[in-house]
Amino acid sequence: MKLIILFFSLLIISCGSKEKTSRKDDYTGTSEKTISQNNTLINSKLSFEKTQDSLRKTLLNSKPNENLKSSILQELYIRGLVNQVDDKIKFNLPFNLHGLDCGTPDCYSTDILFEITAKNPIIFPEIINFKLLEHGCDIEQEITESGVFKLVEQSSKYVNYYSENQKSNLIILNEKRALYYFTDVKPNIIKINLLDKIFDEYSELNLNALTPYQSTIMTTNEYENFIEGE
Repeated sequence: MKLIILFFSLLIISCGSKEKTSRKDDYTGTSEKTISQNNTLINSKLSFEKTQDSLRKTLLNSKPNENLKSSILQELYIRGLVNQVDDKIKFNLPFNLHGLDCGTPDCYSTDILFEITAKNPIIFPEIINFKLLEHGCDIEQEITESGVFKLVEQSSKYVNYYSENQKSNLIILNEKRALYYFTDVKPNIIKINLLDKIFDEYSELNLNALTPYQSTIMTTNEYENFIEGE
């Protein structure tokens, strides 16, 4: 009888050990699988960023205008939003993102067009005459308006203009490669050093929140979209 009890005791201990080993193997397998998936995602992201960085450098090197390439207009130049024609630098800025809720473009666009005299280095004038064009769905006939931008702030990293008639700010940020157009704002409300706070405090529930228009051309990270076809 003692031998039988001893046998069953050893059998129970053996089964318990196998179950623990099996559970440990399952946990290890799951953990390794998760780590492998995470590493794949990280490598994929790094590979994408590396590819896009390489494409950007190639695009920049292919551009002929050294003056634009060395200015705060570099990113707009790469993406085809500014160009020099004779002695003028022409801007064609389409804003088709009218909210911060998603990156899907609206079916209509608010385009801002103007030009400045080409100088080396580039100098932003105190006053700019511009045209505003509204077109797309729900707009039976294109709406064209004229306005005047007055320089509010500028540095080697940004430029900020305000239009009293349109009650709007146009902002170009070099380091962040960003382009914003704020509407329905009073003078001296939109300043470069307040932008981070504006975005941090943004809420869809706040009907009075300051929300800039943006351009899908500037928000996309895929530089292959700007490679000109043969």
